[in-house]
Amino acid sequence: MMKHLFSKTVLFCGLFLFSFPSLFPQKVDFNSLVTSTTGAVVGSVIDLNEKPLEYTILYVVNASDSLVVANAISDNNGQFLISEVPFGKFLLKIESFGYKTIFSKPFTISSANPIAKFPRLKITQRLESLDAVEVKADKEMLQSNLDKKVFNVESSIIAEGTTAVEILEEIPSVDVNLDGNVTLRGSENVTILVDGRPTNLTLDQIPAEQIASIEVITNPSARLEPDGMAGILNIVLKKKREQGLNGMVTLGTGVSFLKTIPYFDKYNGNVNLNYHVGRVNLFLNYNFRTRGGHSMGDLERTSWLNDDTTKLVQENVSDSKGGGHSVQTGIDWNINDKNSISFTFGYNFFQHNSNSSLHYDNQFIKNGTINQMMFDQDASRLGGGNNFSGSLFYKKTFNMKGRELTADLFFSDMRNKGKTFQEQVFIPDTLRPPFLQKTNMLGSNMIGNGQIDFITPIGNGGRIETGYKFSYRWSVQDYSLFAGNSEETMIEDASQRNNFDYTEMINAAYFIYSNTLWEKLKYQVGIRGEIANTKGDLKSLDTIYKNQYYNLFPTLHLRYDINDVNSLQLSYSRRVSRPTRWQLNPFIDYSDRHNWSQGNLDLRPEFVNSVELGYLLSYKKTSLNVSLFYRQRTGIITRYTILLDSTTTMTTFENLNKGDNIGAEFSYGQRFWSFWRMTLMGSAYYEQMVSGSKLVIDKSLSSNFTWSFRLNNIFTLPKAWEFQLNFRYNAPSLTTGSMGWGNSGVGQGKRQSRYSLNLGVKKSFLNKNLVISLNARNVLYRKANIINTYSFENVNGFTAISTRYRDGFYIGLTVSYKFNNYKNRKPFEKGDNSNEEYPEMMDM
Repeated sequence: MMKHLFSKTVLFCGLFLFSFPSLFPQKVDFNSLVTSTTGAVVGSVIDLNEKPLEYTILYVVNASDSLVVANAISDNNGQFLISEVPFGKFLLKIESFGYKTIFSKPFTISSANPIAKFPRLKITQRLESLDAVEVKADKEMLQSNLDKKVFNVESSIIAEGTTAVEILEEIPSVDVNLDGNVTLRGSENVTILVDGRPTNLTLDQIPAEQIASIEVITNPSARLEPDGMAGILNIVLKKKREQGLNGMVTLGTGVSFLKTIPYFDKYNGNVNLNYHVGRVNLFLNYNFRTRGGHSMGDLERTSWLNDDTTKLVQENVSDSKGGGHSVQTGIDWNINDKNSISFTFGYNFFQHNSNSSLHYDNQFIKNGTINQMMFDQDASRLGGGNNFSGSLFYKKTFNMKGRELTADLFFSDMRNKGKTFQEQVFIPDTLRPPFLQKTNMLGSNMIGNGQIDFITPIGNGGRIETGYKFSYRWSVQDYSLFAGNSEETMIEDASQRNNFDYTEMINAAYFIYSNTLWEKLKYQVGIRGEIANTKGDLKSLDTIYKNQYYNLFPTLHLRYDINDVNSLQLSYSRRVSRPTRWQLNPFIDYSDRHNWSQGNLDLRPEFVNSVELGYLLSYKKTSLNVSLFYRQRTGIITRYTILLDSTTTMTTFENLNKGDNIGAEFSYGQRFWSFWRMTLMGSAYYEQMVSGSKLVIDKSLSSNFTWSFRLNNIFTLPKAWEFQLNFRYNAPSLTTGSMGWGNSGVGQGKRQSRYSLNLGVKKSFLNKNLVISLNARNVLYRKANIINTYSFENVNGFTAISTRYRDGFYIGLTVSYKFNNYKNRKPFEKGDNSNEEYPEMMDM
């Protein structure tokens, strides 16, 4: 008890010293606190007996997203003064020893009302304040700002015990297929970051317990990398900054069903520890996860080549088991009032094993005669690896309000290996001898970034942001294949040796200027210049690919505040999608003997011009965000399948000529009563694509209209019960212009509609320190991946239907316990800018 009290005393003493300039004497000329773009908040804090409360911490926070704009501490008379508060709508957050945190009612700072006065803020332990309301622990699940949307993971019951894959499925305009491929507004060209940085981890390696929120940024500023045609998904991890030692422990298990077959093979655990004393904060996170996966599917293809007709049927059943352990640790050190530094280190170990069985039936029809060939194929795969990552972040502030310098270094190195073994037995087995094949693979993927950014106010309310970034990616893959009719006779197939090195280096610099006109119109103009150098070296075929290109990426953001509750924004950005090493590698993969695949060294980067108009309404219990967007794409990178002969297809990548995409999306939030929160989200878009000279696409696959919606309800019930119901529907959509969803033998085509229903219930005990939650995902079990693919050239061509099911129906149980009031880090510490007009994550 004494130790806990001492830690709190140290914290408040530190804040008192840091906030000393904000304390004010009895007589203040308030007019001296007002500028053309800022005002002030003044007042006093008293207790139930009207005694002044000294050392009370007061934060001015945005009413829309709770980001801290300014702060101060009350003097020995309970009085406070917070100056240099930019115009806008805010809440006043009050924290004091022995009293629960409260928020004031919303207030506005403007040229007409530059001073907000709170003469007698009365706070009590029983929260009977006349001018304040209790802070609700339940954040809105979806917070809509004009420049981004923030999905608060902690508000989702059905996300507990899952991974980033399942969380992304709940976000508007985001879709995740059975293989974990992510699309945003119908495009797979989306950049995924973790805490504002690129990552080597896959989405299923990031547990939901470590995620605080996910930011969706569709038109980022020039400060951010231009990669990702549709925009950026930034996964923000949890951090903690409360005093003393605190933490949380979580355990979970679940059962999944593939149609009616149950699988009890999903377990997870998570430990978050934090120790904060004085200017130093230490944290340690550990996670383990074991997760089985089960699927079945089939591919039915009919092809016509000259006068021959071939019918192919493939039926597949697969069982896999994967998991691993991850550790992340770090230290944050506030050296003094103007200098701080943070260091983090992470290690991940993962493994994945699978077994699959495939039945193959091929019928050749010529002149009415049918010849048939059948075989069964059993395959096993064993793989795993590890990943090391580290980051170093430094921030310096200056005497001038809003001026800061930051530097960031990041490094990640992933090493993985794998091997496969498969055996084909023909039916009948007297037809021909068995065919055996095994492969070995070693891989490495390294990412390194270095960035420096400088921000400074300029002139009358203006601001300049500028910076430089160096990015480096290096990956290598060494693949070998052995084949024969028995294990004793297997030899290496030299034509299947794939030793591919890929290097990408990018130097970039940016400049942004922002200001305000007529008090209500805010604008931001930016430009980013990049020099990119890429090199691919297929050593096994002595083939080298080099490319150097220069590009400028302009951005523009306009925001007009109609009044306190209505706003408009118009934004523009130019973006790029660079070919990946998989898309460029010219090696032909014959591992599926009837569905080959190959990269294309002639691929060019794809570019897009994106324009978006947004409207935001935020009023009491209602919020509405509506966006209209238009994207013009050139050099569209698409996965494409062609027929080589009557039994074999080749899937590769090509650049389409161009395409246009126009659409709209909305999110509507409503609190009907204190116990019921509802969010309705929807999107619709139309896309038109034009084929290039090398690639001709059937007209029915060159245009597409599709739509989707999500409905989410959260009910807060008596006795600490909570219930969540979530439903979503996706209309049919094209796979043309995308990666083809990863299905073997599938390229251009149409994907059928999908829908799902998710349920969750949560009960809290021991003053909300112990939480037990139960969730059920995909209750209706309609999450199949069904794609119709076809291609015709004169009289030759094919049609195909690919269907895949996974163990989508899932029931999970999660138990978590927190001690010493474990909460997440406030979102304003790292990389915060108090006068940020377009708040974003730590930009890279």
